[in-house]
Amino acid sequence: MAYIPSEEPYLHPYSCVPAPPRISGTAMPHGVFLSTGTASTASALSLIVTGLCIVTLGAFSLVPTYMVAWTIEQLIHVPLAAVVLQIGGPADPATGALAHMGVNVLSFFMFLVVLRASPLAGYHAAEHMTVHAIEHFGVQGWQEHVEAMPRAHLRCGSNLLSGILPALLLGAPLLAVAPPVALLVAVGGWYTRHRLGFFLQSYFTTKPPSRRQTEAGIAAGEAVLRRWLADPAPAVSRARALWLRGMPQMVMGVAAAVWILEPLAQRLHLWLDW
Repeated sequence: MAYIPSEEPYLHPYSCVPAPPRISGTAMPHGVFLSTGTASTASALSLIVTGLCIVTLGAFSLVPTYMVAWTIEQLIHVPLAAVVLQIGGPADPATGALAHMGVNVLSFFMFLVVLRASPLAGYHAAEHMTVHAIEHFGVQGWQEHVEAMPRAHLRCGSNLLSGILPALLLGAPLLAVAPPVALLVAVGGWYTRHRLGFFLQSYFTTKPPSRRQTEAGIAAGEAVLRRWLADPAPAVSRARALWLRGMPQMVMGVAAAVWILEPLAQRLHLWLDW
């Protein structure tokens, strides 16, 4: 359902209840964050911690990635473990491209498995289901419909990420050995982003939320709507709106986690006695 863009809250001609605002959000390790661009439900620190947690999950996923790559290496005698550790790889360019593609896909799959097992996947589902309910039923009476809503959402960032992933995971390694194929992969990935995004949301980045997670989504929805209804159209700059959407804080958390973990990753091969 599309939102109605306007400066003032839209009123149905036969109702005094405003149409719902455009809501965005994210799953946090301990709950759900929602924002209208003028009102939000979480502190900057909570969003920074969320960014930290996402990168940390990615770091944990490297453990099973390394184990699987090492096992496959023993069977096919291609240095996949070195590719995982970013300290080497096959000398042949074509073999190297295939090895990097395989490790990239394996690493991403393992991250998805770790994410699916974490509380973030349940809170992610609760976030989507809450937003769906508000979009379909308006700002009143939506709470009782949340549990019946789908977990996948068209505006989830997973859809945008899915359009970029084929280029990053497959196209980048192919660029040096087969540029036309790399371009074809990138273009094809972008055109299939919604299908891949819905697939990822349905099977990996969300899972059926627990009662507690569903209640967290409902509580966030009620809070953000209450604050929005108190002042539906305040004068908010674009920079302030972006901040209230939470993306800068998340990026700060991701950057901090990378800064902390990068030195450890660079020494990992030494601890593994490579």
